[in-house]
Amino acid sequence: MLSQHLKPRHITLLLSLDRTGHLGRTAEALNMSQPAASKSLAQLEEQIGQTLFERTGTGTRPTAIGELVIAHAKNLAGAADRLANDLKALQLRHQRVLRLGVLPSASIHIAPQLVSTLLAKAPDLDISIHEGLLHDLLDGLLDRRLDCVIGRTTSRIDSNQVEGRFLHEDPVSIVCGTGNPFARRRQLSPSDLAACMWILPIAGTVMSDRMDEMFDRMGTGRPARYIQSNAVHTNIQLINTHPWVSALPGVIAEYFQDQGHLRILPVDTRVHFGNMQVLVRKESNRGAPVQMVLDALAEMFSR
Repeated sequence: MLSQHLKPRHITLLLSLDRTGHLGRTAEALNMSQPAASKSLAQLEEQIGQTLFERTGTGTRPTAIGELVIAHAKNLAGAADRLANDLKALQLRHQRVLRLGVLPSASIHIAPQLVSTLLAKAPDLDISIHEGLLHDLLDGLLDRRLDCVIGRTTSRIDSNQVEGRFLHEDPVSIVCGTGNPFARRRQLSPSDLAACMWILPIAGTVMSDRMDEMFDRMGTGRPARYIQSNAVHTNIQLINTHPWVSALPGVIAEYFQDQGHLRILPVDTRVHFGNMQVLVRKESNRGAPVQMVLDALAEMFSR
């Protein structure tokens, strides 16, 4: 089995080579000579029976087999780090550990209520919250750096490794600042919106794809003038500084409108950013903290 070949020293070597792309810099980072690093890599390739890295004039580049072995090494390293952290927490603080990944939108309305619920039931639970884009959070979930992720439905999720449980729909709301003339309008046309300066989601994200669907449905195409940002609070500040418009998940837009920070425009987008769900790895033993999250969210969204 591959795991039998990958000793801790091999994992360290592979991950360093993947980062640096250079055997000499890897040897320096690991405080070993370059011949020793080269010999260690050659021994691993001999044991596996495959070439893992191509040697080039400028460094090293992983082969297809090498990329597969590196991915396995990352998984082993993540699991080992996680085990060490869990053991340390249990030994030093007698606490259970939960690493929670959340999208920026979920960090405002789902995460605070979830954390409050969890700590009310388990005051000794050691919780860390990591906010980020969905693809980064999914990588953390698969590498075992995260236990669960509150994210959106997307075709990018590998259903063989990850399963999701539905929480709620996430419709698109078009918003502007409280002083924007649009805030007083009862009706807006697609041409009104197309002429605006926009703040759009970062390209390559689920939210960006959904916005393109909305513009196509309106018949306007993507606006001529826009910036890209997933920083919710920055976006709200900008639309209150300039006569710009932006898009937010419906629940978040309603939250900030209730706070008096923006206005939701009368636009029927007929588009969703995707269903919000909690994502966990497919495995028979998830551990008590993850099960607590699943139970708490099921209770929160059954109301």
